[in-house]
Amino acid sequence: MTVLAYNSYRNEEPLYTMIEHLRHELLKITEHKSFCDRDVVELSQRLDAYIVLAQRQKAGGPRMESRELHHASSYGSAGV
Repeated sequence: MTVLAYNSYRNEEPLYTMIEHLRHELLKITEHKSFCDRDVVELSQRLDAYIVLAQRQKAGGPRMESRELHHASSYGSAGV
């Protein structure tokens, strides 16, 4: 692995860890709640925002502003 590829991987690692964490939480919460439940929808929206960010980073496109990411990460944080 080249240094550039390694650095890129290291920068994305926390993002992919967050995506996996949210995905696991979403699977857990849907065992007990409807897909239409507010908590499920909010968690799904948070996961979507992180997935979009990962896709943008992988494509080398514009990155999500920190305020957008903060907004996305605050969805449902009290209920989950």
